[in-house]
This record gives sequence, structure tokens and C-alpha cells, in this order.
Amino acid sequence: MRRWLVSLSDAARSLARSPRASLLCASAIVLAVMAYSTVASIAEGMAQVLGRRFETLGQDTLVIRGQSSVAGGFVPGLGDLSDLQRRPQWIARAALVQELSGAATLLEGPGTRQVAQVLAVSEDYFSIDRVALAQGRLFGARAGSAKQCLLGARIAQRLFPNHSPLGRFVRVGGQWFAVGGVLAATDEPGKFVSNDDAVFLPLAGAAALVRPGDDGGRLVVKAAPGVDIDRLQTSLRAWLLRKYGGRFDADDFRIEAKQALLDSARAATQSQGRTVAWISLLASLVAALGVMNMMFLAADERSGEIGLRRAVGATQADIAWLFVGEALWLCLASIPLGLLLGRGAAAVLQGALRLDSAPTLSAQACVLVTLATTALVLAFSLAPAWQAARKDPKQVLRSQ
Repeated sequence: MRRWLVSLSDAARSLARSPRASLLCASAIVLAVMAYSTVASIAEGMAQVLGRRFETLGQDTLVIRGQSSVAGGFVPGLGDLSDLQRRPQWIARAALVQELSGAATLLEGPGTRQVAQVLAVSEDYFSIDRVALAQGRLFGARAGSAKQCLLGARIAQRLFPNHSPLGRFVRVGGQWFAVGGVLAATDEPGKFVSNDDAVFLPLAGAAALVRPGDDGGRLVVKAAPGVDIDRLQTSLRAWLLRKYGGRFDADDFRIEAKQALLDSARAATQSQGRTVAWISLLASLVAALGVMNMMFLAADERSGEIGLRRAVGATQADIAWLFVGEALWLCLASIPLGLLLGRGAAAVLQGALRLDSAPTLSAQACVLVTLATTALVLAFSLAPAWQAARKDPKQVLRSQ
């Protein structure tokens, strides 16, 4: 053990005597770790924000939509909404939602064009989805509400920077709507489908904006207190089959728990983040190859030193440990710096991409990249270390 510690000390001095080569090797490791930690920080930040968003949602919501994409398939409509609202023993609230993919919000005037997600919704949608209002008021039952709209917090700021949008007008799909309210900002990442970037229209005012290719609509149902969500799902499927039994069968209906949909979205986000992080981790392989090449050169350039060490009693294991120790020192110095720089780069990307989620890197991810990078660098240092250890001291000293 004492000889290994001495070899580690000698390895540190060897790195100091070759600052240029040492700096090149360290830079490769720093960049590899930085790339991984940048991507992993952003992915984990988004996943954590999604997790907080899921915690605010109840387990009592179902989404009903058509399963068939062919013409003539089941499309939920106002008649279905009315029927559901007449079943208070099952359902506390029900809402109809249509996504108008062909509509874009336009504000009159230079430099004010914005594209946003446009949703036509019934009144109860906001209470079911727990959407808070920051300014104005939600849709009401009055006739005048048909030509009013609600703006998400971010789209309102972009359309009306430093001005209140209440009472102003936006043009949606060629029609003018008065801004009746602005929703409170949500804690959702920018790449997630967020209410902050949406425009909400009442169903009565959006009928003329429906275009071919729109999603056709979906029903959002909140279970009545005490109603089991699984039993409600079964009951709704049986009710739809009785209502449309002559036209549709079970394959035409899709009834999903909203929490399951959101959990799927979270799993997909985490999976994508892990995939990108593993791809970024391949940069560590490139760094390890760079360290190996530099060590092969060092083994040739330091033949005299190696021969002298062998002549005064150093074993092959001592020489090999000297080179492995240099690789270990490079990892110890470079990996923490790469993690810190990656966190800074993630913060810069957060501002550039306008992400709402703060970058974060878990201890597990830090340990993963540390162990993986160190293992790769040490493994690739074994070949040059073995080549240096096998040098014949007599031939080396004779050639010197």
C-alpha cells in the first residue's frame, strides 16, 4: 500500500512536469462530463416540475375520446356532455374540449403576430383542471361570453407586453375575440403542453373555427365524491355502448384516467432525458480514448525515466500503477469541474430556450457520471500502462 501511495505522489509530479499534455487530457474529460451534466440537469429539472404538477391533480378525472380515426368514428359532442351532466350520482362535473389546430392568434398591429395553442372549452373545464385566474373572469352562461377569450399567462405577456390585455381584442382564425381574463402562470416546463401558451375560447364562439384535422373533441369527467374511478370508467363504457350500440362498439371509445395520461407523459419525458444523457455519456468514451493516446505518447517519450526507475528497483506493477495513477488524478481534478460547468451551461440554456424548469442534477446522476467516466478512463489507461511496464530497462538505458 505504501508503494502505491508513493506511486500516486510520483504520478502527480509527472503530470505537473508535462502541463501541456495534462491540460489537453483534462480538457477532454471536462468537456465530456460537462456535456452529460448539461443535458441531465435540464431533463431532471423538467421531470421534477412535472412531478409537482402531477401532485396537484386528483385521481378522480377521466378523459373520453374517439378511438377510431376514420371518418364516421365516434366524436364526443354537446349531446354527450348534456347527458353526462344529468348524472350527478356518477359525475360531479363534465366538460367538452376541442383543440383547434388550424387556428392561430393574431393581434392587429406591427410586430404582434403570435402562434398559440387554441382550445375551445365548456365552462366546467377550468374547475376540473384546477386552472386559476389571475385577471378578469372566466366564461359565464351569458350570451355575450361567446365572443370572449381567456389567455394563458405567457401568451398574454407576449401579445400585450407591459399592458393589461383585459378588454383588448385578438383575432383567432380570422374572427375577433375580446380578452375577458388571463390565467395564472403555471409551474410547467416550456416543452410540456402548458396552459401558459394557450388561448381558450367558449364552445359557442368557436364552432365556426373547427377545421378538418382538428382532434374532434374530448370529454373530461370529474367523478362525484365517493365514486370509484375504475367503476366509473366501466360504467361510462357500458353507457356509451348502450347509447351508440347500433353505430359504435367498444373499439370506438377510449376512456382513460387523466392521472394515467400524465404519468405516461412523465415517463416519456424521463425516458427521453435518460436516452439523451446516455448518448452524452458516450463523450466520456471519446475522452478516454484521448487520454489513452496521450499516454501512449508519454510512454514513448519517458522511456529513459522508465528505464531508470526499473534499474533502481521499480517493478512492472510500479510502472503500470504510475500511469494508472496519472489517469486517476486527471479524473479527480476534471470531473468536479465538468459537473460545475455543466450546471452553469444548463442555466444558460434555460434562459436561451425559455424553460420554466430550473436545472437540477441529482446525486445519483453525479455518481453515475463520476463512476462511468473514471472507469472508462482507467480502463483505457491500462493498455499504455502495460506497454510502459513491459519495456526492457537494459534496452532502454542502452538506447539512451
